[in-house]
Amino acid sequence: MKQNEICQIILPLNTKIIDSMTLFVRIQNFIKYKLVPPHNMFKHKAERFYFEEYYRIIQPYLIKDNKLLDIGCQNGRFTVPAAKAGMTITSTDIKKTYFSFIEKQIPASHIDFRLEGIDESMDLLPKSHYDVVLCLELLYNLPSPLEKIKRLSELAQNNGVLCISHRTIGYYLYRFIKENDFENIEKILNGTHPDYNAQSIEQIRQMYHSAGLKIESITPIGMFSGFGKDAFSQIANPKKQNKKQNTSLLSLETNNELFDMFGNCARYILVVAKKINS
Repeated sequence: MKQNEICQIILPLNTKIIDSMTLFVRIQNFIKYKLVPPHNMFKHKAERFYFEEYYRIIQPYLIKDNKLLDIGCQNGRFTVPAAKAGMTITSTDIKKTYFSFIEKQIPASHIDFRLEGIDESMDLLPKSHYDVVLCLELLYNLPSPLEKIKRLSELAQNNGVLCISHRTIGYYLYRFIKENDFENIEKILNGTHPDYNAQSIEQIRQMYHSAGLKIESITPIGMFSGFGKDAFSQIANPKKQNKKQNTSLLSLETNNELFDMFGNCARYILVVAKKINS
């Protein structure tokens, strides 16, 4: 059975997004991904590879003098190029060392660093203020993604854009099959996994429609590759490839003609959505 056929079978099973994360799991994720992050996402070879996939979509929105909010900026994969583009930037995260690292990359910049989590940012930052709101590789570790999208949209100006990434159901299906973890496969399929939330592309479309946002683009990130626990790391791992192999892989992963067949099993789905007040 081909990969796209598997995706077509499993995706209808997860028909609604269920908030099943406990406070304990949220604390676990906080520690695992923020207090003790697995790697420096600015320097890590595989993360730099996926940065290229993101950047070709996000770069047109990095406009001089426009205001950017980077929620969960970590080591500045996107804060740094936005600063170099001349944007006015607010970057948030929960660890001061991230900000120190970013300042070393762009010492002359004037970035408003805020030591806070996403909920604090959504509560405290000015509404209808930012031209671009970035929230990448964060929401899948948090409950209530639709609520988060709605609240993040409140921070954007009218005609401002949100760039948000989501995990796919297929990503977790392949990962847990690889680990022979069939119990967690069932939880992913019915939307009750306590650690992660994941959606199909169609479910993502529905979320943004429910949030009153106009989708500009939906782009798979990492359709055929991975690293660490990713199942596709056994197929192609950008960290272990040479430059020529990386270039060839990038060409495949950014091939629009393959999105419909393989997008629902990508590492992430990047959504660019515009806020349009009625």
